[in-house]
Amino acid sequence: MSIRRHFRIKSLQFLYAQYLSKIDSREVEKNMLKSIEYLHSMYISLLYLILEIRKKALNFESIYYNNKHKEKDISFIRKIAYNPIIKILSKNKYLMKYNFSDKKFFWKTLKKNEHIFISLLLDNKKIFYQKTCESFEEKKYFLIKYYKEFIIPNKNIIECIEDIHIINGKEDLNIAHSMVCKTLKFIKYSTPFDFKLYDIYKNNENKKFIINLYRNTIFYKDQLNYLISNTSNNWDINRISKIDLIILQMAICEFLYFPNIPPKATINEYIEITKIFCMEKSKMFINGILDNIFKLLNKQNKIFKVGKGLM
Repeated sequence: MSIRRHFRIKSLQFLYAQYLSKIDSREVEKNMLKSIEYLHSMYISLLYLILEIRKKALNFESIYYNNKHKEKDISFIRKIAYNPIIKILSKNKYLMKYNFSDKKFFWKTLKKNEHIFISLLLDNKKIFYQKTCESFEEKKYFLIKYYKEFIIPNKNIIECIEDIHIINGKEDLNIAHSMVCKTLKFIKYSTPFDFKLYDIYKNNENKKFIINLYRNTIFYKDQLNYLISNTSNNWDINRISKIDLIILQMAICEFLYFPNIPPKATINEYIEITKIFCMEKSKMFINGILDNIFKLLNKQNKIFKVGKGLM
């Protein structure tokens, strides 16, 4: 899932929450932005967890080598302990600047449970034993595969994250994991230690996007509802489910007030979101309404887009 789609979903969820709670929209907006900050905190925590696993691997290597532990276990541990991608990550100045004394970092809880790290470094690694890692790219592939297959689904890690972080279902966690994998993929042999980490706000573009989407959907609600009511084949707007209605409002808002987003992209994004949150019949209904409203607004010269054209 892209960050933009995730932000659309965030806006949808908080618009719906604002409708249900009747809380001041500015207060709901603060909570929405706070949830994104938690997402970034989770991303940083997961990166630092990789560094913690490497520290444990360095300790375990010495312990198990002296105890003449199984060679295959030592070989696997060394692939983590001396992984060059983790080494570059461990010296990243942006990662090191975070205040890791903050209680929000879940790996602090994990550090107290040695058995979790033992399981991450010793259990069920047969899939990796036969693999050689010689080139930088092979070592990167190994690390990303290890992360996806043994860190992401680990129940102990998931529980610790849920205890510390305010997450919104699985979407936040999946996005954070995606950001970590993109960071690992980005690192090359020549990557300097001061490379920038994943920027969830992308120089404030994404932050501006979600704030404007949330605010404009509320501010222009009556205008948006008027368009929906007059294009939905005489459907009483009160008969449209609230979640369907908010999706329509947001999409039309993008047609009118987001000149950099092609309408086709908007329609595709909200149809995908409909598949997540709405009933099956809603997809056809929403797609039809958006198509008709786009044609109407385009005919009235009310859609202004910049870039490579409307569609």
